[in-house]
Amino acid sequence: MENTNWTEGVHGTYFSYHILITYLGEQEPLYHVLDNPDGDGWVIGVFYSFIGGEYVPLEEVGEERLVFQTAEEAMNYVDIVLERTQV
Repeated sequence: MENTNWTEGVHGTYFSYHILITYLGEQEPLYHVLDNPDGDGWVIGVFYSFIGGEYVPLEEVGEERLVFQTAEEAMNYVDIVLERTQV
């Protein structure tokens, strides 16, 4: 994996340790890239503190889940599109 902004988790998923959110006094990765549980591809999970600090799928406007062919495409989407919209 060439993208050094991301840390690989135990189960072959990736966490955005370069984009963090504070939850209960601890820094947590805001994004989690993982295999699509509903089929092929990869999806982006977003950390939500409102539901006990879990990751929920990122969805496009209109409630359609974003699915990427590779984990790298999903990580690039976070780095290029989502990180810029947070500033």
